[in-house]
Amino acid sequence: MEEYLVIVPGRICLFGDKVDLLEKPVIAAAINLLMHIKITKRKDNLIKFYSKNLDFTKEFHLHNTPDFTHPLKYWSAIVERLKKSLTSGFTAEVYSEIPIGGGLSSSAALSVGLIKGLNKMYDMQMENGQIAELAYVCEHDDLGIMCGRMDQFAIAFGGVNFIETGSTPTVEQLPIKSLPLVVGNSQEERKASIILNRVKKEIENNEPNVIGAFSEIEQIVYAGKKALLEEDFKTAGKLMIKHQRQEEILQATTPKINRLCEESIKAGAFGAKQMGAGGGGAFEAICPGKQGLVKKAIELNGGKTWVCDIYSYKDE
Repeated sequence: MEEYLVIVPGRICLFGDKVDLLEKPVIAAAINLLMHIKITKRKDNLIKFYSKNLDFTKEFHLHNTPDFTHPLKYWSAIVERLKKSLTSGFTAEVYSEIPIGGGLSSSAALSVGLIKGLNKMYDMQMENGQIAELAYVCEHDDLGIMCGRMDQFAIAFGGVNFIETGSTPTVEQLPIKSLPLVVGNSQEERKASIILNRVKKEIENNEPNVIGAFSEIEQIVYAGKKALLEEDFKTAGKLMIKHQRQEEILQATTPKINRLCEESIKAGAFGAKQMGAGGGGAFEAICPGKQGLVKKAIELNGGKTWVCDIYSYKDE
């Protein structure tokens, strides 16, 4: 019985959160919070999905139009796109260390991981860029979810990447193997979709504060690239603080996220900022030699933490 085990990482955005909505560049990194997907080829045409985290199962016939209203709908969209290349059914099981819905791109990891596995199992010969773009198209176009391309490309390539997120994306893999990071979660109910939809409308209406904040973030991305390449973590931290101020202008942060970032800095971090759409959830602190102190400070103030490092695929 043919079987593949695929491991894909979570994603953090070092600089550039949400500017991929304007197809601007971002710096994203894959981290060693991992998702494990086992794909087993079947002898019939049954498609079977199972999430261990959610204890959820979904089954349907390969040649039927799948349901897009369940927790593993990302996989349904992928099967619908790839069904002409699938010569049989398969069973896919997932277990995630990446917090589900926590702002670390569990949905993009779910999509990229399944495509990577099916690509190998059915010899589709897709490159990483094609895998990432397919994951984006399934999420954005087929499921109608407001997102840019950062998450899918960051996870498909691994490592630290400077990503041009336009309609023809390019990825520059930066020679950075490790970063002194603590990733946190505010443990609040996230309002990501509400914020993304609002910000998108404000962009369409050319709201001056929003356009100004995005312009400032774009400049931070370029300065952040230079700082990271020079291993100038003090400057990188200052840029994170500056970035967080723009999140406040965008009304994308929460009082608790702001407090946890401030407590991280008091504990020795050079800087901290929220990640992703905002409205609660994930944030990061860059804190060489102070990870333990920063972790403790975050947890004392009601956050959850992971001391993370960069994840790179072994065969790349």
